[in-house]
Amino acid sequence: MTELQIICEKVDALIDSLGGYWSKEWLLQPVIEELGEFSKELQIDAGLHPGKSTTKEKLEEEFGDLFFAVIALGRGLEIDIEKALMQTLRKYQTRRK
Repeated sequence: MTELQIICEKVDALIDSLGGYWSKEWLLQPVIEELGEFSKELQIDAGLHPGKSTTKEKLEEEFGDLFFAVIALGRGLEIDIEKALMQTLRKYQTRRK
């Protein structure tokens, strides 16, 4: 079992302990919310919000939240996360040739 598969199983277990996956029409909402929070921290880091500061730890936290939400989206839609990611890697590798 790969590390990614282990992570996906941990996401499944956590979501199951919280009552299970939402219906499909609501699975995208957490991704949108977390993308907004990550985007805000990234903009602060880039200096686009004078007087505010962030840390690498905060960026990592928000990125982790976003990654969790994306994995949950895929798992809730019964997408094989590893297969999807490997297909995308092959697609981008082919484009570079």
